[in-house]
Amino acid sequence: MKKAGLILSFMLMLSSCGGGGGSSAPDVDPGPPPSNQAPPPATPEPAPDQLNTYTEAVEVQVNITGVEIGETTQIHLTLADGDNFALTGLTSGNVRIHIAKLIPAANGDSTRWQSYINRQKTPNVNPQNPPAIQATSERGGELVDHGDGSYTYTMATDIRNVTEPLAVIYEPSLTHRVAIQFSGGVPVNPVYDWVPMTGATAGIETRNIATTETCNTCHNPLAIHGGGRIEQDMCVVCHNLGTTEPNSLEEMDMAAMTHRIHMGKDLPSVIAGDPYIVWGYRDSSHDYSDLVYPQDVISCAKCHTGSATADAPITAVSVTSDGDNWHEVPTMAACGSCHDDLNFSTHAGGQTDNSGCQSCHSASGIAGSVIGNHRNDAIEDMAEISVAITSVQNAAPGQQPMVTFSVTNPKDDTAYDILTDSRWTDGRLRLALAWNTDEFTNTGASTTGKPYYARTDALTSAIDNGDGTYTMTSDVAIPDGTQPPFRAASGSGLAIFEGRMKADDGYVPFVQEPYYFAIDDATAQPRRQVVSAEKCNACHGVMKFHGDLRTNTEVGCQACHHPRLATDAGESIEMRRMTHGIHAAAVRDNPLVIRGEPFDTDVVHFPGEIADCRTCHVDDSFQLPLADTVLGVTVDMGSDVVDPADDTIVTAQTSTCTGCHDDDLARAHMEQNGADFEATEASIESGVSTETCEICHGEGRSADVTEVHGLNNPSAPGH
Repeated sequence: MKKAGLILSFMLMLSSCGGGGGSSAPDVDPGPPPSNQAPPPATPEPAPDQLNTYTEAVEVQVNITGVEIGETTQIHLTLADGDNFALTGLTSGNVRIHIAKLIPAANGDSTRWQSYINRQKTPNVNPQNPPAIQATSERGGELVDHGDGSYTYTMATDIRNVTEPLAVIYEPSLTHRVAIQFSGGVPVNPVYDWVPMTGATAGIETRNIATTETCNTCHNPLAIHGGGRIEQDMCVVCHNLGTTEPNSLEEMDMAAMTHRIHMGKDLPSVIAGDPYIVWGYRDSSHDYSDLVYPQDVISCAKCHTGSATADAPITAVSVTSDGDNWHEVPTMAACGSCHDDLNFSTHAGGQTDNSGCQSCHSASGIAGSVIGNHRNDAIEDMAEISVAITSVQNAAPGQQPMVTFSVTNPKDDTAYDILTDSRWTDGRLRLALAWNTDEFTNTGASTTGKPYYARTDALTSAIDNGDGTYTMTSDVAIPDGTQPPFRAASGSGLAIFEGRMKADDGYVPFVQEPYYFAIDDATAQPRRQVVSAEKCNACHGVMKFHGDLRTNTEVGCQACHHPRLATDAGESIEMRRMTHGIHAAAVRDNPLVIRGEPFDTDVVHFPGEIADCRTCHVDDSFQLPLADTVLGVTVDMGSDVVDPADDTIVTAQTSTCTGCHDDDLARAHMEQNGADFEATEASIESGVSTETCEICHGEGRSADVTEVHGLNNPSAPGH
């Protein structure tokens, strides 16, 4: 996919709405789900003596304080900076005005926004297509700056008399929304919901399905159409039913568009050979046919969660008042956007509108409920498995650890019989050991092959203790240095179980819970935390790999994808280097290739800001210098894969940064500052291969990582 197409391809989630007129930027915490009660606007303080204008501000707070519809439509607003000092100098060229009414649900239809401002767009790429109607914004009104941070915008459009290109009847008894796009400075998208007939802003009908906060768990931040449109509440005012892209004739309604983008390569039409292409600004082509959604698309509650789905295993970060709309009010537009091979003219005898959808698609209907048919059985049933280690004994060097554990169903507090229950005997349960928690290498886990986990099959080794627990002994001893590569383990180790339970139609994975044990430490020491499964799952839903055998625990991945493990083709598969390389497909000069598979932009579409290290890292764990225990990564395991002494190693800090910065100039810069792409254990330990990166890139230094990545800028993503 072309990079130009990536920006729009990351527009996710469904429509949302909330009351009130407050908005702030950048990245101000949106707080709890909207209550449709307008917050009282904060009156800006008088501006300081120096010039304090919108275009120069680094943080902007906007409040729409009221809207009056009469002979003209007037919108009143206030602007202040982050310290609540009044901002002046806003011009009509800095704002675009959107206004819509909320049409109530009826005859099987969901509530929907209808823009009063529309245009007719003529296709250029496919001129044989008819012109199409598109919702849009107004820029031609009059803006008065009152000089104290307050403004009045008078619309050029008479919304009481909209007859072309689409006739839209003014209905003052319905909920209305004004949304404003600010440009020329910090992008801000304030919205204001009210009923014109009464002026009410509270207790009015809403459409609150998803939130920007939810979008930004993957899109960090959501920033579309050149970066100026950053709030779902504004997006839905334009992307309403009937808005069509004329070159492709694709529906641009928020539900239809975002569903189809999410589906990408899995759309039935794409699988059948019909690409999903939308023509955008200046007829630029955006092809979503190869877009891969990073989790199971059937987890609908990931984007829109209501009270009925709040306890689903994968949910949105915000529970909204209409978050269950996706399964409570099925429509042809929403359902047909994913299931685009359905012909509604023949479906179930033929459907001409949405009035008959719920008669079949409900709990009592012949097709069953929508929520039931979108149940991800494997992920839902994960809650029925807990594999917990209670002790690890005999773990000194030279000993074979003895592990006591239980396998239970937390839902009913019952124990599984893993030795006779076919769900387990036809599944898999294996103990995995790794060491040292300072930095995993698993040296000595094998005397003949690569140092993966030291694994033992629990289903053939476990002994039933008769009290709901089992005990098993590892097939592999903790190395004492008497066997190749003649290095004793020390410090602390990790014990973890991997596997899956057999189900009727597949397998059910389980969350791997780590257990740390002392080898020669006084007490067991856990591995340092750099990333978290919770951060991974913000985009991935449930992290599960290798046939769903390894699930949802970052340290479980790190213990096997450790610094001393490389492919036969000479590429490290260490966790940080591999993960950086995969996610950075759009910025690398050369795609990361693992076992012949290139991770390029045809495969990977990172939806956030790749420079924002905090998307994945906890706290400031990305900062330099790295912990003293961090090792460089092996890219060639040498002739003796058991002994790391002959490995070719890339030094530690270089290993991290070249995951993204892989071009020749970056490499030359790193080499000038001590990077070694052909180091050995001996050269690193002796100081011959010593990096000096933190002199410039360390915390507080001239090129601090947080500075060069823009993380200290108030307008930076994730700030």
